[in-house]
Formats: sequence, structure tokens, C-alpha cells
Amino acid sequence: MIATAYSTDFDTLLPALNAWVTPAEREAAQTYRQLPRQQQYLAGRGLLRWLVCQTWHCAAGAVSITRQDNGAPQLTVGGQPWQCSISHTQGAVLVAASPEYVVGVDVERIKPRKRLADLVNQYQHGFFADVTAENWEQFYQRWTLAEAVTKANQGLLLNTLKQPITHETKQAVHCREQDFMLCCYSARGTNFTLNKADL
Repeated sequence: MIATAYSTDFDTLLPALNAWVTPAEREAAQTYRQLPRQQQYLAGRGLLRWLVCQTWHCAAGAVSITRQDNGAPQLTVGGQPWQCSISHTQGAVLVAASPEYVVGVDVERIKPRKRLADLVNQYQHGFFADVTAENWEQFYQRWTLAEAVTKANQGLLLNTLKQPITHETKQAVHCREQDFMLCCYSARGTNFTLNKADL
């Protein structure tokens, strides 16, 4: 099973997550200089802990979220390592967890990018095959998929972008919420949905 949760409303989300963030995570958030980055950090950890506890009915104290050497989050539940992924941008967060299946997520704001056309042209024979620079929604679906695949594989984004796209689109779920594109990917397929957090 893969569980997901997202929010694009930090004004409501952050106060609701107070009980789901640890003192150590609050302290770690303070190492970021900018308030939006602190909020994103707290939203990611708090929402992931809330998701695990609500889905698998466990105590918050049983859920530990640390950082791996490569910077990726490491989720431990009751002392057992689980799979997880966290993505955030200003005003939005998306998390996923599973006791068994590797998963990757990404959320991006749909907006102009300086190098959008260049990226599409550069990786036209790779991950951006059949994508046009004029279709922003299509571009962001493929971009978030590339980020999610990279996180699931714990690889490098540039390597993912160079690879020809094959079955990845069939192993991912996308959702557009306001001006955000969200994606969750698992090599195990799409036996999951993207769920708006309801705290």
C-alpha cells in the first residue's frame, strides 16, 4: 500500500500540524534563514508523520523522520525502515509513505521558466520526448514525473532526463491543484491516488 497527502493551503495546514512536528524538527527548521523554507520543512515532516499515523493507526512517537547521507528523508516506523518521499515548494507540500513500496513525489508551481524551451529541446530524445514547450501543463507533468522517478531511484535528475521515457507515465499519478502540478511515482504501478490532506 502507498498512502499520499498534499496541501496547497499553508495558512490552514501549518497550525493543524503543530502536534505532528517534533521539537527537534522545529529546531532543525530554524537552520533555514527564510521563513517560507522553514514552513516547507515543517509541513513536509508534520504531514508525513500525520499521514503514517492516520493511515496505519500508530502513535506519533513511533514515527521517526531523519535525513539520509544523500539528503533524502528516511522514515522509520516502530524501529522498522519504511519508504517515503517528500516534496515542497512555496505554499504546497506533497508526501507519500509505504511500508514496502519505493515511491517518489514532486510538486511544482506551474509558471514560466527561463529555460523551458531549452530543456524540452535538450532532452527531446530522452524524458521530454513528445513534449512541446508551448504546452506548460504537459511540460510540468513530465518535469514532476522526472523529479519523482529520480527520488524513487535515489538517482540524479540529469541522468533521468537523458533516459528515454518508456513505462514511467503508466506508473505515476498526476493531479493539478490550482496552479500546482503534483506527481507520485512508484515502479509498482498506480494502486494509489493523490489525496488532499484533511486535518
